[in-house]
Amino acid sequence: GYVVCSPGTHRELIARVAHRTGARCVAIDYRLAPEHPFPAAIEDAQRAFLELLQDVPRERLFVAGDSAGGGLGMSLLLTLRDAGDPLPAGAFLMSPWVDQTMSGASMATNEPTDYLNPRVLKVFSRYYLGDVDPTHPVASPVFADLSGLPPILLQAGGAEILCSEVQTLGARALEAGVQVTLDVEPSGFHVYQSFGYLLPKSRAALKRAGAWMRTTMTPTQ
Repeated sequence: GYVVCSPGTHRELIARVAHRTGARCVAIDYRLAPEHPFPAAIEDAQRAFLELLQDVPRERLFVAGDSAGGGLGMSLLLTLRDAGDPLPAGAFLMSPWVDQTMSGASMATNEPTDYLNPRVLKVFSRYYLGDVDPTHPVASPVFADLSGLPPILLQAGGAEILCSEVQTLGARALEAGVQVTLDVEPSGFHVYQSFGYLLPKSRAALKRAGAWMRTTMTPTQ
């Protein structure tokens, strides 16, 4: 939610992503709201990405994130593009939070089937945005011009409250000419991939992500 958690709280998910993709993962300990509101997290992510570019070719770098981290991944892509900076080879986003207006239909329809609570998100959004318009295209990438972005894998759960905004993001990215893969697990809840120690569908989703990443890179990369 841009407010809580850290690389430490996500250590297991990060390890599972590394295992299934065969990639080394660098987790960004970005500044959190309300002490450091928008766009502090994006500035930290951009700085870290540009630092990685000193040692790793752009074609071998992927951005990944879950929930607010998924939204941060989209915000990073837009910021890099608009700054004229190199873009990564692709982005793998799990249940990305990409609409700070929280106007998607699944916010209401899927509230009974998801542990994520719209009321908590509204509090986190207020901490993160401050006085920034929630339709700001970098804060809410679902409203952005998505042209010129690299390939994106979007994974979401059909039973989660963010499902409709992830689907909307995918549709708008396709309209903008972006190569998008939308992978919706019908019974999945918010970031169901993080429950790999319990659920076969969580492990299967990360396996699909690894296959997508290897396909997205060319053989010479």
